Amino acid sequence: MSTTPSLHSVIGRDHFITETWAALERKSLYMNDLRRIGKTRIIRRMHAEPLAGWLSSFSDLEGTHTAEEFAARVYKDSTAVLTTKKWALRKMSALLGRVAGTELMGVLKLPDGQPAPWKEVLRTTFEDISDVLDQQPEGTRMVFFWDEVPFMLDNIANKQGKDHAAQVLDLLRELSQRHDRIRLLLTGSIGIHHVLGSLWSGGYKGSPLNHMDLIQPGPLAPEDAKEFATSVIVRRRLRCADKGACAETLSTLASHVPFYIEKLTACLPLDTDLTPTHIQQALDHVLTSVHNDWDLDYYFRRVEVVFPKTKKLVLVILDTIAGSAAAALSFQEIRQQVSAHMIVDDDEVLREHLKLLGMDHYLVRGANGYRFYLPLIHRWWKISRELK
Repeated sequence: MSTTPSLHSVIGRDHFITETWAALERKSLYMNDLRRIGKTRIIRRMHAEPLAGWLSSFSDLEGTHTAEEFAARVYKDSTAVLTTKKWALRKMSALLGRVAGTELMGVLKLPDGQPAPWKEVLRTTFEDISDVLDQQPEGTRMVFFWDEVPFMLDNIANKQGKDHAAQVLDLLRELSQRHDRIRLLLTGSIGIHHVLGSLWSGGYKGSPLNHMDLIQPGPLAPEDAKEFATSVIVRRRLRCADKGACAETLSTLASHVPFYIEKLTACLPLDTDLTPTHIQQALDHVLTSVHNDWDLDYYFRRVEVVFPKTKKLVLVILDTIAGSAAAALSFQEIRQQVSAHMIVDDDEVLREHLKLLGMDHYLVRGANGYRFYLPLIHRWWKISRELK
């Protein structure tokens, strides 16, 4: 079965995609947002439907574990794109000799059987692409869509050491700045700031993303989410007493996120004249059941992984905000309530964790204070943590 999402699953992203292409004209981008928001679907659609004058390559890098594997992937993807135009990577062909493209366990090999130096592979590949683009009409560019880059960097740091991961980031910055007709669009669910924090703690002093703009898709606009929910209702042949009311309830309860709209509609019976009450009851069942495939426990597990030394503080912060009857809590209100559960000697520690929880898309800060980014996750957290 094809893993490429159909276009109906990318409803409501046209404006964001248009703005993203416009931003790529200026510089490379880093797209970061919560899991399941639809980052991969967006870049897959951009890859499938590139603007005139753009060549594109897509790779999911979550399963890449070494710098050598990454360099080989970039080379192979570039070859696949350019050969469709009958263009060649001449310098890379010379580097690899007659066995160009030969690999073992995902690593390119030189004619003598030694692994090809990953930095040389990346530099030469980018030089080849630039040479090809320079021979094309003015304005012709290439973009690499690289999905889940933080996972790859974390994999490299764990397998080859933090220095290797830092070198990958530094080289990508160098190449991106040197080759103006090549752009990068990186995505991540786990924030790359966690990877950078680990590297900085090991002595790394670089700022490898300061040449990129940060973009965030966010949930769909309410009207787009309702349109998507309506399309799902029709596609699943659900019976609704009031289709518009059901679609609005679906989109609102799912926080306007297509993935959760799909999941919630899959829980609804096909032989019932559905009302908003039925949809509400279906969501209540999912959020209270231990038998579902929504994997919402991920949000708890992630706390343990990314905040191993301050897990208790993070859980108290999230419990405090989730358990509040207020729409949002100010810093002072959070500090007061957190202090009732544990000693926090330094307000700056609390501020830093609120900032990190915002960067991780658990929380968002508005004019009235801090609240959960997605109401659906807020509701699940409150139920799963058995908060009043």
